Amino acid sequence: MARTAGRKGRVWRRNKAQALADAGYVCWICGHGGARYADHKIPLAQWRAMGGDPNDPANLAPAHGALNRCQVCGRCCNESKGNRPYKPSSRGSRDW
Repeated sequence: MARTAGRKGRVWRRNKAQALADAGYVCWICGHGGARYADHKIPLAQWRAMGGDPNDPANLAPAHGALNRCQVCGRCCNESKGNRPYKPSSRGSRDW
């Protein structure tokens, strides 16, 4: 494996750009457009434990980040997910 394990270098930039373009810059967490960050769908530590390459585009998806909040819902989707697998929110409206 290369000296830089993950998010640096030409390979990372190329795979990030490919993941963003393939999904049309739509955040995979909130579903709104304008995402400019690449998020690891399966957390990087778990992906490596399964033998995955950190630069594998199959594990990358667009997400909103700290410097690119979602314009619709205002979330930093990537940071709110953190180093956990994504689980859709089960919160809904209450039955009054």
